[in-house]
Amino acid sequence: MNISVTTYGSHSALQILKGAKDEGLKTVLLCPRSRRKFYERFRLADELLLVDNVEDLIRGHIQKTLMNMGSILVPHGTIISDVNISKFIRDFKVPIFGNRELLLWESDRELKERLLKEAGIKVPRSFSSPDEVDCPVIVKLPGAEGGKGYFLASGREDLIKKLTKMSVKTNCEFYIQEYVIGVTVYPHFFYSPLKEEVELLGVDRRYETNVDSLGRIPASDQLNLDMQPTYEVVGNIPLVLRESILEKFFDIAERFVEATKRLVPPGIIGPFCIEAACRTPDDVVVFEFSARIVAGTNLFISGSPYSYLIYGEEMSMGRRIAREIRLAYETSDLEKLVT
Repeated sequence: MNISVTTYGSHSALQILKGAKDEGLKTVLLCPRSRRKFYERFRLADELLLVDNVEDLIRGHIQKTLMNMGSILVPHGTIISDVNISKFIRDFKVPIFGNRELLLWESDRELKERLLKEAGIKVPRSFSSPDEVDCPVIVKLPGAEGGKGYFLASGREDLIKKLTKMSVKTNCEFYIQEYVIGVTVYPHFFYSPLKEEVELLGVDRRYETNVDSLGRIPASDQLNLDMQPTYEVVGNIPLVLRESILEKFFDIAERFVEATKRLVPPGIIGPFCIEAACRTPDDVVVFEFSARIVAGTNLFISGSPYSYLIYGEEMSMGRRIAREIRLAYETSDLEKLVT
């Protein structure tokens, strides 16, 4: 089989490599030199190509080596956060598992909002200026990754005060979004172009600093602390949802898939995550999406309750990606999976 599953050494690389090996595929890791010892501990890469950083992926000699190996790159969150995504989409010639154009939409918050609205999905309000704010908001600064750089404001005056304190200009390209009070939920879906079907493979919640640790401090003491909540993700917690809520999320996921087909053909391919807050079991608001594998799937390298219901065996998101690639190769349908 003249193909190999390739990824960059970060985010969910271990899961991607393990899943590919479980499906009998060759594995290639583009490994940062500084992390070589870490990845060699797990012995999951058949080939280890040392690079200085993720931007090395678009270097000509790296791409030539990958092409000679029959590589299919599985992208993850580091690709979104650490490279010029427009340049990457244009200059990276190695086949990518998934729709590379959707990576651009994921990296642009306004395009994200447009796609969700096209799908008829309930989203929080967004504001183009602090002067428009009339409710609690969460502010997402340019380049934020994994919640880094997010902060909360109780209203217009509080927002302006915090922006001024941070020396952030009011014409900066920050994104102001209504803060939805509810339980955050991150279901992991997989859309198979081969089966034309949406699968649910897991659900998680994110554990964030320091907003989650603030809840351990008594309210009377919190008032005396001049502490701004932060939302940078440090880990993930598995979650099992009520079946009635799952039904709503399947509806959201299927509408999302159809909207991507209309706006960014051929649409979503493979993994995606709907990032939502449940105000009540009947009121779900979607504030983000990820159009690729998310780090929360690392909880389920040996499978989740939902993947077991479908497959009756260990099925991580990484292995599900590899299985789709293997099946497509065997039926000469790889063009349905790569761009």
